Amino acid sequence: MTRPDLGLGYEGWQVSDPTPQEKSEGVYCCGPIPLKAIKQGELTLKYDAPFVFAEVNADVVKYITLKDGRKIKFGGSTTRVGQCISTKCVGKDSREDITHLYKYPEGSEEERMVFEKASHHNKLREEPGWSQA
Repeated sequence: MTRPDLGLGYEGWQVSDPTPQEKSEGVYCCGPIPLKAIKQGELTLKYDAPFVFAEVNADVVKYITLKDGRKIKFGGSTTRVGQCISTKCVGKDSREDITHLYKYPEGSEEERMVFEKASHHNKLREEPGWSQA
C-alpha cells in the first residue's frame, strides 16, 4: 500500500483492524499504520501507532492494592503477549508465523532500542503511586 501522507519508506504492508472497541479520529477502525513503523517504534505516525505497538509489545503485570491505596507489583510475564502473530498461509489451511515482521526477538538489543524510542515518543511510564515489590 502506498502512503504518500507519511513520506518515503512507509509503503508496503499496513496494520489495520476494522473491528476495534473504540473510535479513532471519529471512526471505529484501527489503522492503517505501516508495519515498518510498529517494528521500529515510530509512534508519531498516523493512525493508531501507539495502540498497535502496545498490542504486540505488552507485558502482563500483576499488582496488589494495599489498604493504604498503594499498588505494588508482585508478578507478571513478558512472554504472554505478542509471541505468536500469525496469518493464514496462501494456498493451504495452516498458519504462517509473521511475528518477526512486527517486532524484534524478545530480549534482543534491537528490541530494547525500539522500546526506548517508543517510550520517548509516547512517554510510556509507570503510573504515579505504583511501586515495585
